[in-house]
Amino acid sequence: MRRLPARLALLVIPLAFAFPAACGDGYEVRPCGQIPEKGCPVGRGGSCDDATCAALYDCVDGAWRHAEACPGGGQDPDAGVSPDGCAKPVIDHTGETTGCMPDLQNPDCPAVAAEQCFETVCLTDCIDFFLCTKEGWNLVAYCNEEGTLELTQ
Repeated sequence: MRRLPARLALLVIPLAFAFPAACGDGYEVRPCGQIPEKGCPVGRGGSCDDATCAALYDCVDGAWRHAEACPGGGQDPDAGVSPDGCAKPVIDHTGETTGCMPDLQNPDCPAVAAEQCFETVCLTDCIDFFLCTKEGWNLVAYCNEEGTLELTQ
């Protein structure tokens, strides 16, 4: 068995201790917590294409950092416009319950079926849209003869 020369040993021994320390788990993941209101995280696919994003944020060293303001963003998702730009009716579901009899039959549909794009809702098999309340079925919307949705609320 060969022995290492003394000079080489002086170099190898400190390196043997330095490498494990350099490869250690020195990176500490620090979560950022709750993102600012109406903000979207850049690192998880957030973009200004989403109408609900008022701004984009990046999680850096455990804190949210403002990355970009979204022009026209920050819309309330219940405001009647979907991220794809289609206008949707907003139906008041106050007093809604379940168990109304008799069951609805085509062309009558539950109110939730009307909560899609105004432009396409009347292209379905539904004509009248009802909400189940403690008084029974209440008409909340219907498709008129021109094929457009009319709200009755």
